[in-house]
Amino acid sequence: MEAYLTEEERLEALQRWWKENRQSLILGVLLGVAIIIGWNMWQGNLRSQNEQASNLYLQMLKSAETKQTEPAIKLGERVIATYPSTAYADYARLLLAKLKVDSGDLPGAKAVLEEMLAKTGDENFKHIARLRLGQAMLASGETGPALSLLEPLTVEQMGKFAGLYQELKGDLYAAANRPDEARKAYETAKQFGEASPLLELKLNDLPTAPKPAGS
Repeated sequence: MEAYLTEEERLEALQRWWKENRQSLILGVLLGVAIIIGWNMWQGNLRSQNEQASNLYLQMLKSAETKQTEPAIKLGERVIATYPSTAYADYARLLLAKLKVDSGDLPGAKAVLEEMLAKTGDENFKHIARLRLGQAMLASGETGPALSLLEPLTVEQMGKFAGLYQELKGDLYAAANRPDEARKAYETAKQFGEASPLLELKLNDLPTAPKPAGS
């Protein structure tokens, strides 16, 4: 009888617990289901956005390849405005900057690259944007601002792009009539693996340092 009463007491305790907690349990289950559904919807929406951005970017590429510059620029601007959080916005910015350079719009190219440098969350894209921005500045004769953009970077911050940074710094120093610094930057670029016939040509084109008197 004692065992029976114990089981009965357990059942009553379970019933009391269920009455006290069923609402919170049901709400917890519903919340969990809602989170799962919301996550799946978000993932589906993200996939859809990536697909749409990819399609637009491919149209941009095709327009650029067939020299339809204005339609390509408009498509790039649409990708950036409509799908700013996708990687395709970064791809579109890089191609858009190139199209603007090719069409002679250096200020427009610099604006696109500056925006990319400020907004992209990908470190590789940041490096590429910074390098291309420096090249656009070099093309427009802004050697001082370009050097101010690059000189504060340490070798560690440059990472795998160190050779490219050093070569660009050499180009900027050469354009600023600072051949000794240009030579040093080019030599450093070679140490980081940027050995090419063009780099050797740049080195050979630098004026020879004057020999000390009496040598």
